[in-house]
Amino acid sequence: MTFEIKLNKTKQILFLADNAGEVFFDLPLVRKLADFAPITYVVKHSPVQNDITLADLDRFGLTKNLPHVITTGTDTPGVDMAQASDEFKAAFEAADLVIAKGMGYWETLSELPAEGKLFYLLKAKCQPVVDSLNVALNSYVALLR
Repeated sequence: MTFEIKLNKTKQILFLADNAGEVFFDLPLVRKLADFAPITYVVKHSPVQNDITLADLDRFGLTKNLPHVITTGTDTPGVDMAQASDEFKAAFEAADLVIAKGMGYWETLSELPAEGKLFYLLKAKCQPVVDSLNVALNSYVALLR
């Protein structure tokens, strides 16, 4: 199934944000995706590496520009489902399309069963990820799994 076909059948989108500076590039994409289905933008609960947090969104006045915002409930790269909040877990289960930006989400979610709902957007920056995706180092990857 292509991303376009999946998007046209989607009823609920979960957008897992990545780096703080990327939120400004995410905004137009999130607005466009909202034309297809309700969307929830997910950030980290507290700082980890350079990932965006709810406090960052509030500080820059961006929360009002996003349809619905929640946190993972964690402060880990990617998301550790065992530590994630009940709110996040429920949103993850309810979504039929999860857009996961960043290599950390591949590292933490790729072991879940392939159900055709996770769309990874990442740059493969280390050998274990390169090997698992069978791509060249520093490749940009868009993968619906």
